[in-house]
Amino acid sequence: MRHAYSVAAVRAAEDTLLAQQNHADALMRLAARGVAATATAMLAPGQRVTILAGPGGNGGDGLYAGAFLAEEGYSVVAILAADAAHEPALQAFTGAGGTVAEHLGEADLLIDAVAGLASTRGLSSAPLRAYGEAKKRGVPVLAVDIPSGINADTGLAAAEAVEADVTISFGWARAGHIFAPECGAVVLCDLLLPGAPRSFAEELSAAAKPVGHIANEPTIPLPYQWPSEPVLTGEQGVVTAPKPVGCTGPILDPTPGAKSTKYTGGVTAVCAGSSAYPGAGILAATGAVRATPSMVRVVGNDSVTTSLPEVVPHASAQEKVHAQAWVIGPGRGTDPEAAAELRTVLERGLPTIIDADALTVLSTYGDLRELVRVHPCAVLTPHAGEFERLYKAALGRELDLSEGLGIRLKELASALDCFVLHKGRITTVTAPGQDIYGMNAGHSYAATAGSGDVLSGILGATLAQLDIAEVSAEAVIMEILHAAAIHQHAAAIAAHTPDGFGICSASQIAAAVPQAIARLLAMQR
Repeated sequence: MRHAYSVAAVRAAEDTLLAQQNHADALMRLAARGVAATATAMLAPGQRVTILAGPGGNGGDGLYAGAFLAEEGYSVVAILAADAAHEPALQAFTGAGGTVAEHLGEADLLIDAVAGLASTRGLSSAPLRAYGEAKKRGVPVLAVDIPSGINADTGLAAAEAVEADVTISFGWARAGHIFAPECGAVVLCDLLLPGAPRSFAEELSAAAKPVGHIANEPTIPLPYQWPSEPVLTGEQGVVTAPKPVGCTGPILDPTPGAKSTKYTGGVTAVCAGSSAYPGAGILAATGAVRATPSMVRVVGNDSVTTSLPEVVPHASAQEKVHAQAWVIGPGRGTDPEAAAELRTVLERGLPTIIDADALTVLSTYGDLRELVRVHPCAVLTPHAGEFERLYKAALGRELDLSEGLGIRLKELASALDCFVLHKGRITTVTAPGQDIYGMNAGHSYAATAGSGDVLSGILGATLAQLDIAEVSAEAVIMEILHAAAIHQHAAAIAAHTPDGFGICSASQIAAAVPQAIARLLAMQR
């Protein structure tokens, strides 16, 4: 994973580096080298580039990058977002053969360099028309620092915000990258001025604490081959070649050893499904079964054994059920009986995944929220609607996202003293006293009915492998992210066909979990 910093921290680090420049625009030109290298990775020889250039430093990055691309033989056009532009960069751009226009033209790549960290509004006028045409034609978009219209601190998107395929940032990531799927794949490029004691990333690390962490999980192959060597060295400075933001790291290896038994990896108990929603129980249990060689027990839903004869059925949570982790909620209902079952499970004090219907129950019963507060390891897994209901119940006020999702995630985690996983294309996880951790799947194939049930089963099987008393909250967060990574890799595998990526169902995602685990284990060897 990579660190993410606030805009204020980034600005302060920039100011320090700007004071160390040997000549005007040295830092801007270094950044532009990284932009040009990223653009080159996204282009074939002889293709055409259009740049949306704002009047400030972000536009300067884009125009200098355009000059470098023109020098390399690419046809480059710039659309100015205002009457003004960074004049030295514009002169370099036109001097290298770039032209200023009002339309997208025949572009093969669109570079968004309108606002960067100052972005609070989406596009308008000629840049908006060009962007709209690019999206209509399927032209890939490269954003500089952060897409226009995306708040670099919160990740909130304004109207007419840009949705990029790739975003290049400098030093470390920005906080907004954690929350904005509009960034696409985030790549980082470090900058070192000649004679400077520290690079951009080092300056950020020395001067401020990160506000979060982000990973782009390599679930699907990127069509771009990033440079492996520095783009520029010598007296002009060093640009470390752009590389995708790192993945979540090594998963726990569930492979049975020579002396393993069906209990060795930790037993998972699943309370999911009902006569009204039988599929939810099957999907949650299948997620667990496919994620572990150890025993999976299914509580209060014997019908699951028809689809999964390997599970061990139990009549109710009141029984003496030996397990190391519990999953409760998918398809279980929201009546008083469901509330009583959740109460029983929470009172056991074992790692517990609270999902789907159980989240609705939790938002209804204050005594259950008290049980979560004193629980050693409760993991809530809401989607946006469930998060809103839980927030209102736990904090006693309406959810206001004007300051971004991150602060609200922390507030809910603190109010209930628990782990919170917020579902989406970017999975975000936090706990009291912890930073926000985000994992960008790079696709949305898991956005299908029942997919969250599968994830809950994977989460239960993953946490059953941990000795919660012996690990830190940060370690638990990482294992929660690893379970989410398994789920997203499985979705990508399930969606892949001989003719390319298509769609998939939740049962296909569950079936692909063993291959996803094999892939992740192979990646870490």
